[in-house]
Amino acid sequence: MLTIIIDGYNFIFNSYFKVSFKSDELQKLREETINFLSKYYNVKKNKVVVVFDGYNTDEPLESKYNRQNIEVVYSKKDEKADDVIIRLSKSIKGSLLVVTNDNGIRRRVSSADCSCLDIDEFVKLARGIIETGENRLYEEYNDEDEEEERRTGGVKKGNPHKLSKKERLKIRKIKKL
Repeated sequence: MLTIIIDGYNFIFNSYFKVSFKSDELQKLREETINFLSKYYNVKKNKVVVVFDGYNTDEPLESKYNRQNIEVVYSKKDEKADDVIIRLSKSIKGSLLVVTNDNGIRRRVSSADCSCLDIDEFVKLARGIIETGENRLYEEYNDEDEEEERRTGGVKKGNPHKLSKKERLKIRKIKKL
């Protein structure tokens, strides 16, 4: 099963919610985000974890709860959501996808052997999955060509410009979406 960790406020401020808002509307935007992700979960059943900053709160402990099958995590006082995302990415075993536009997080989680995806790309994929029930992105990419190359002793045939291992891993995980 694929686990998807989403940088919550990064998602809100950079996704399809690209709007100006007042601070009192932030709770509404968090709810809309969770509703959108819940629709995705209802189709694909991949585990989704959304991490929000609790950095400026007085909460001494990290808070976690489940809402509409989405695990919502708020970081504790004096801890940023970035640190929680990195800690989770190193502790979760199996297929992992981190959704953020934050390059600092991307660099730090890449050592945890997980793939990263831009928020706009994830929203586009998730909307397509919600509407059609399947992932149509990267359908033309075929793992069988790679398998054939391994079986024939590494002799390349056809297009020598294949994707890097990292890109192929990313595409495999996107196909799991």
